[in-house]
Parts: sequence; structure tokens; C-alpha cells
Amino acid sequence: MVEKITVAELFAGVGGFRLGLEGNPNLEEDTGFKVVFSNQWEPPGNNRQWASEIYQMHFGNEGHNNQDIHDIACHQGELAGTINKRIDNHDLLVGGFPCQDYSVARTISGELGIKGEKGKLWVPIRNIIRHKRPRPKVILLENVPRLLNSPAKARGLNFAIILNDLISMGYEVEWRVINAAEYGMPQQRRRVFILAYRTPNSGQLKSINGPEKYGSIRKTMGPMSKWLLGKSTSKDASEWKEGPFSEAFPLTGEMRGKPELISQNLETYSSKSSPFGNAGYAWKKAIMPSNSRKPVYWSIKNINTEYDGKRMVLGDVIEKTFSKKYEVDTTRIDEWEYAKGSKKEFRIRKKDRGNVNSDLLELYDRCMSAPFKERAGLWTDYRSKFIEAIGNDKFYHYDEGAMVFDSKEKASRTVVTAEIGTSPSRMRHIFFDSPEKLRRLSPIETERLNMFPDNWTMLDDIKDSRRGFLMGNALVVGVIERLREPLRKLIAERRL
Repeated sequence: MVEKITVAELFAGVGGFRLGLEGNPNLEEDTGFKVVFSNQWEPPGNNRQWASEIYQMHFGNEGHNNQDIHDIACHQGELAGTINKRIDNHDLLVGGFPCQDYSVARTISGELGIKGEKGKLWVPIRNIIRHKRPRPKVILLENVPRLLNSPAKARGLNFAIILNDLISMGYEVEWRVINAAEYGMPQQRRRVFILAYRTPNSGQLKSINGPEKYGSIRKTMGPMSKWLLGKSTSKDASEWKEGPFSEAFPLTGEMRGKPELISQNLETYSSKSSPFGNAGYAWKKAIMPSNSRKPVYWSIKNINTEYDGKRMVLGDVIEKTFSKKYEVDTTRIDEWEYAKGSKKEFRIRKKDRGNVNSDLLELYDRCMSAPFKERAGLWTDYRSKFIEAIGNDKFYHYDEGAMVFDSKEKASRTVVTAEIGTSPSRMRHIFFDSPEKLRRLSPIETERLNMFPDNWTMLDDIKDSRRGFLMGNALVVGVIERLREPLRKLIAERRL
């Protein structure tokens, strides 16, 4: 019997990673993966732990934890003992964690580090990796692309912190921004996926991390281009390995001339674009002439996806019969057109309304209460008056570009957490099911757009809006399915 790849799933949600790795539990698939630990917890304010209940409904209670991850991985004292006791040994650690900005401090060594901020979700992930024995062989994380480009005043700094943390623990790190629709999936959902590969490194890490090396064996141009791009012009290319991302998601691109240092200087990171781009690989490299080992990265530019297979569109996933409550009264189309149209408006903060000139407040109320078709013209007519008043700090600009209605002939836009609701919204999907019938998405359709089975989120007493919220937080399962075999092969082949 072939040994299964064991998995720990953090921030599990309703089980997108597990579904992609293990397959549908109702079909008894044997994909070579087994989740041995999972954690899902929703903060106070939710009347029920909906995501955790749904997860357990499909996968059972064994190995599942419904506790704040900080209570497992952020207490001082017996931190390592707690982590090793509560979290089973695993080959692969996976999870999708929210993008958050961090306060940054320098360690004595001069490297960037995160201050111990309560509630920051990278911290428990880092602690689990650092203290787990043995450490996971491979780590797969998912986040919004903003992670690579945040915070706004120091773009790339947050990602540099994560890279430094992983490299310091003996990992090499690859990242790729993937738009599911570019590889035939029904939703335009761009996410950054991060793969960290354990390496024995040297010194203490050699005994902590084990002897295997899971990333690219060599770091010269030929082997790295084969790993990152799936091809190399070198005559030795047949001897080199292709990386999981390039195998699952083929692309073309250009390797930048040489690896660059991951700057440890806070002042390097500015409001300009992130240095890390949308794809790359980071590791610790000996730098001459001192031969000291420092974190470096190699990024890819001029990226284009390579995919010529079937492409799913919104029309492929919509229900043929659906509840009337998802239809939109066509007499309200102007409200939806306003919600999705371009706007150059002003807003008065509620606390300041009593201090605004009565004539100006009357104009403001007129603009805000006018029929939707007239609002744009009124804001244009009175714009100069509001600009004159802007100096009193009682107003702020409210500008946004237009967004078109969805089309059944194209992949859908990204499903959002506020997807299910009757009020006109800029971000909610709305499309013509027929020339006379305008409608919104149903919960089943949000599941299909994320490639979950129908009614995956159906529980007694759950509201449609909550089901939509859960899908707005989910990932596209098809992305993980495409990575499944490359990851299984990599981990299985490198085991000693």
C-alpha cells in the first residue's frame, strides 16, 4: 500500500483545500492525500460556527479543531509542546489566511521581523512551522494578491517579512498569482499561492528539518527556468525537474537577469510597486566576497498563461430552474445601473451634518435623494460648490469607475462575501438570464463558480446570505485539484 501524503489544514473554511486534495468524500476517491488535522474558527459576533459545522458535516470530526488558532499557537511558555501535542505530524501544511498589515521591528541580527501582535494571522502559521517536529515538508498557502503589494506606503514589505520567516526556518519559497479563469475555470478569481519547500540547510536546521530537499535542486539560470517556467534551452534540461506551479499552470515569461537580495532595509520599501512581481522563487544564497548566506529572490517578468483547453463560463454553471426570489424586477434596473455606474460624488460624515451650511446641506440631500437616472447630472452641476466647501473637512470624495453587468458568455467576476442580497450593489453579480429576465446568483451557483458540489453549504437554518458569504471567502477548488498530482509526486519522490 502506497503511503499517503498527510496534511494539516489551517483556516479551513468549508474545506476547499481538503476537497481539492482528498476529493469528494461522497465518492470515496483515493487521491493519495489524507488530512490528519484541520482548524476552523470564526471570531465572536457569529451566532454559530457555520463553516466549521459544514466542514464536519462533510469530513467528520476526526482531527478537526474548532478553536481560535491563537490559543494553540500563540501562547508563551510551553508553545512547542502545545503545538506538537495538538497538531498531528504532517507532510503538507495548507491554508488560506487573510491579508493583514504588520508593525515591523528589527531583530538584533538586523533582519526584518514582526512585532508580536495579537490577532495577526501569519504569526500562528509561523509558530506552527517553527515549533512543529518534524517540520512539514511542503507548505501551500493562499491569499489575495494584495499581500505581494502591501502595505500601501511600503509595498512588498509584508511579503518580505513572510519570506524572511520561512527562509530563516530552512525553507525555499515559490509564489505565483493565479487567475482561475485563465486556466478554464468559471470564475475570474485572482489569488497568490505560496509554496514553501523544506531543505536540510546546514547546522542546526539539518537535524531539525531532515535530510530531504523538496525545492529546486540547483539555482542557476537553466535549472531555475525549468522549475519556474517548465522549459529551458540548455542541453542539460532533461536532467532538471519542473516545479509544481509550472506543471499545473503552464506559463511563459522571462527570468530576470540574476537573483536579487531581499532588502532588510525598511526604507527600501516605498509606495512604488512591489519588487516581487507575480511569480518568483526565494532562498538563502552565499554572497561573495564574504561568502555569507543571505536571502535572495528570482522573479519572472512578462508573464503569459499557456492554456488551450476547455473554458467554462457563467452560462455553464447557472441553474436551469431557480427560485423566483433571485429574479430582479426590471423596473429597478436603473438602481442597478446606478450602483454599478461610474461616480464622482461627495459624502458628508454623519457627525458633521449639523455643522454644514443649510443651503449646501439642502443641495446635498437633493443629490442623494434624486432618482438614480438624475443623480450623475446633479453631482456634476453642483460639483464646484462642494469643492469650494471641501476645505472644512466635512466632505470627502466618493469616486469609482463603472462596472458592467455580468455576461453568461464569459467567466464570472469574483464571488464576494456580500454576494447574496436583494439590494442593488456594485459588487453583486447580476445578469440577463434571457432578454426579459434579469437575475442574481443563487447559493448553488456561487458554489459551482468555486467548483464545490451543489448544496455543499446547505445546513438547517442557514440563510442564503451566509452561504454566499462562505463562498466569498472560499477558494476555487479546481486550482488545488490541478496542484494535487504535482505535489503528491514531489513529496513522494523526495522521501528518503
